[in-house]
Amino acid sequence: MIFEFIPINKTLKNVIQEFDCGTDKYNSFLKEDAFDWMANGYATTYVAVDSDENNDGKISKIYAYASVNATGLLGKNLDKKKYLSCAEIRLFAVAKALRGDEAVDIDGVRYSYKVFQALMQELYHIATSTIGFCAVTLNSNDEGLNLYTKFGFVHSQEYLLPEDEEKLDIEDCTPLVFSFLGEDSLYKLFE
Repeated sequence: MIFEFIPINKTLKNVIQEFDCGTDKYNSFLKEDAFDWMANGYATTYVAVDSDENNDGKISKIYAYASVNATGLLGKNLDKKKYLSCAEIRLFAVAKALRGDEAVDIDGVRYSYKVFQALMQELYHIATSTIGFCAVTLNSNDEGLNLYTKFGFVHSQEYLLPEDEEKLDIEDCTPLVFSFLGEDSLYKLFE
């Protein structure tokens, strides 16, 4: 299966209501708050669907979602004044059916990795065609940390984090960053 991310408003409400990632907080965000966040400019929510179903106009299932907004990170070493324009993945959730050791594609790659790779490919496309940014940042809970670091995200301790802003109450998160400028970043995106 090939995953494709599309804006949530291109999906039927009944398909959105069927999404289940196994965590009530993330499920309810998608079903109750995602459209409000988009309307108020907090973040745009994209949903992962089967590319063939999308081409046929018959989307039956959402496999994951991501709420994304624009941000930036400033380097802590102010001598360099290093600034990264970024997209921030504020929320990312994968359907329960695509998680776990048994949820692998025919090539042996986990579906959760493939759907996250599809998201990163979409963000790269946005960065190179719509609005420029050179990195992606996120705050990882323990459950997603392995996926993100395996993909190539690194701790963002060399950057000052944006001020606390209204977000879902997610405790004990690790701030991470992925730069499109890295030597192996395109490999991770399109391997």
